[in-house]
Amino acid sequence: MLRFISDSESTRNVTRRLLVTSVLTSLLFFGAVSPSFATVNFSATLPMAGNPINPTYDFEKSFYIDYPAGSKLQTILQGKNMTITFEDNSTSDPALKTFMQQINTDIVSNEHSTAVITDLVVDYQLLINGYSDHASFDYKVVLSPTVTGYILNKASGDIPQTFDASWMAFNASAPVTIKTNQYGPIEINYPIDSIKTQLPDLYSALKGTYAFTVFQSPNLFDATGLFSEQPVNKWDALFDPAYTLTETAGYGYKGQKTAVTTFSSGLSNAFSGTLHVNNIDQDFTGSDGVKYHISTKEQANAGTINIEGHANANQVQGGWTFTSTTQASSTTSTATAGGTSTMMVYGMAGFAGVIAVVIFIWSNKKMKEVVHEVDTGPIQYETRQHWADKFDGVSSSPVSSDNQPSNQDDRPKRSAI
Repeated sequence: MLRFISDSESTRNVTRRLLVTSVLTSLLFFGAVSPSFATVNFSATLPMAGNPINPTYDFEKSFYIDYPAGSKLQTILQGKNMTITFEDNSTSDPALKTFMQQINTDIVSNEHSTAVITDLVVDYQLLINGYSDHASFDYKVVLSPTVTGYILNKASGDIPQTFDASWMAFNASAPVTIKTNQYGPIEINYPIDSIKTQLPDLYSALKGTYAFTVFQSPNLFDATGLFSEQPVNKWDALFDPAYTLTETAGYGYKGQKTAVTTFSSGLSNAFSGTLHVNNIDQDFTGSDGVKYHISTKEQANAGTINIEGHANANQVQGGWTFTSTTQASSTTSTATAGGTSTMMVYGMAGFAGVIAVVIFIWSNKKMKEVVHEVDTGPIQYETRQHWADKFDGVSSSPVSSDNQPSNQDDRPKRSAI
């Protein structure tokens, strides 16, 4: 009997394996989605020493205008390709220094924080591209401040160190006009003002329309969504105690390497919830009476905060703080900042691995059960011939009358065909 495996059954089992693998992968990384451009992308590192830090705020927003052929906006924007980019700092620009002071005022008055910005660097970029049926306006402004005074109290004995986090979510609504040598004065906080100075024809065509309101209303430098959309205690947190060199204490070493707790936000998941973004997608009528369409690309705010030590997020009188110790506490020595024990996390990953192995074994067993036995009948033999003799029926090997080979070397062989 010859044994064959059914192609359809084999294919279904392979498909089932791939599906199970995908499901297990999704369970291990539940809630993860591909990162994308955000309204605010914040990054900071908080050291235990409390020295000045340089976090970054990456503010981005995109606008799109669709226009029909022959319209006024097409005439203005088609083939228009502009790149406006420059860098400035508060040390050399009085206007930017004034803006920095306005941010400090908001931090103290509205965020109730003791942190102070002592220097500010701005990296501005605006890309305008006009095509045959639409135009895009991509704004990207990166603020890089120097921050001091973010430590509320130093660690002492069993008392953890407290970092102030309220200053991170400031909102600066005042216009900020930078005088550049190449482009003249550029207002960097409100998108409509850059259109006014760089594309005055477009500014006049949009004035009084819904699109004008869309460009005018939002200020870019609003970081309050970092905490309002996803509270810090809902951020993903990771702490690995393996980086704490406690094993060297018995040899007289204090351990110079300190573990870091990383908090991150911007992804929808079961613990943090779903992040909602209010993008605009609306028709409007231009000053020429033609119907146009405007849309915006604005996604959830995202943040990454690296804190030296074993840190936890806390809310005090409406403001957010982080408490941290150089070594993990005795009660939560293997706990992550989110409250889930490290051993539990490792255990969940190991349990998922065991489930995967069991399912693969079960799937392999089920696949073998669908092996079919096919009766091919008696096995046919043929006398070996020279390949050329097969065409004229002449045998190259003499055989006896009982159809048995006369030569030991010419015994019948099982045909490969």
